[in-house]
Amino acid sequence: MAKPSPLQIRNILAAVLMAAAFVWNLVAGGPWWVSAIVGVACLLSSFSAYLNRPSARG
Repeated sequence: MAKPSPLQIRNILAAVLMAAAFVWNLVAGGPWWVSAIVGVACLLSSFSAYLNRPSARG
């Protein structure tokens, strides 16, 4: 198994923090649009970490 790159680690950390913010916003009863923005950002960060995996670089 390849060692994750610093970019992957950053993207995974960002996705985990955004997932926590998403859950907190839902529990705290925040505006729906904040949940939508944070949810989309979490998905984009996760997808970026997947695309930056060592085996995808060819």
